[in-house]
Amino acid sequence: MVNFEAIKHGVRITDMCARYGIQLRFRGEWASAKCPLPSHKDGDKDKTFQVNVAGNYWKCWSETCNAKNGGKKGGDVINLVALIENCSEYQAAQKLAEWFHLETKEKPGTPIEHRAPEESPKGTTQKDSSDHNQSSASVKGYMADVDAWFDELFNRRGDEPDADFWKRTRNGVKAKLIESFRNGKRQAQGLPTQ
Repeated sequence: MVNFEAIKHGVRITDMCARYGIQLRFRGEWASAKCPLPSHKDGDKDKTFQVNVAGNYWKCWSETCNAKNGGKKGGDVINLVALIENCSEYQAAQKLAEWFHLETKEKPGTPIEHRAPEESPKGTTQKDSSDHNQSSASVKGYMADVDAWFDELFNRRGDEPDADFWKRTRNGVKAKLIESFRNGKRQAQGLPTQ
């Protein structure tokens, strides 16, 4: 048996989107992109696909995508891979476990429950759990750190000449990207990030 819960919580939907080359545009806890689903019919709006970074789920407002998804406006990372690959959710979970080097067997006595996030009364998908609150808080904390880093990096130092300013900021951004890339690789390998 595949441990759906470990895969759903162990694979960030943004990492899965990156694997497929889906170019996300971020705005707070939400990101949007051209819908990657093969069910997305020509003529439907392209920018209807969204992912919730903190909640780790996706949604598409396209009627054709919702119909292919059993009438639901989204789901989790496993569900999304199943729709993109046109395979079962079990096969999608196996693919994700292989791609992201996750344990595929469930632990004895661990209930496996696989379902899309609940629909809220307003029609938006949300996840009502302490995991959501913890994820949301960690994303907000991370974004606060990014803001502080950005403000410090792009704060001009005294009479710093333009050439020195741009060289310093370019090098700072490159260093942060390399750090982020290395941490992502370490996380994918199950190692602690630095």
